[in-house]
Amino acid sequence: MKKRVLLAIDMETPANWAASYAVQLAARLELFLVVMAIFPASQGSGGEKGEISLEGLKEDQRLWLGRVRERCQQEGVPVEIFVSSGPFFEEVLRFSHSQSAVQFIVMGLDWASEGVLTCSPPLKILYQQFEGEVLLVRGQGKVMRLTDLCRQNHEREN
Repeated sequence: MKKRVLLAIDMETPANWAASYAVQLAARLELFLVVMAIFPASQGSGGEKGEISLEGLKEDQRLWLGRVRERCQQEGVPVEIFVSSGPFFEEVLRFSHSQSAVQFIVMGLDWASEGVLTCSPPLKILYQQFEGEVLLVRGQGKVMRLTDLCRQNHEREN
């Protein structure tokens, strides 16, 4: 099975630069791109976590996903889009465990404070359980490997 790049996006605050980086990475390495659009559980059907449909998305959310799809077409990157609802990191882990071909996970850092980045408990779990590379994109050209972040935090604590 062909390796994939997983773009995990929190659809409350979709990170354009993370999407751009994921498409560029997939194009450069000639990999498939899987977009995992994650919504809060309250937006899913019945307020439960899990899969939700594209038809239930707001107009701006559909447009954002459409732009990512168009960018993939321009770059010649095959793309699949999955939509889910629930706690962000739980959904990323669940999906990455169900897809053995995921080599990279790309995530935006909209949720990170402007201060010192920390390897939060959900990130530590992802670091421990995902065998591939997790790339955290904070802005245009600002990419950090999760392994480096967790290592730096560990060194600060000791």
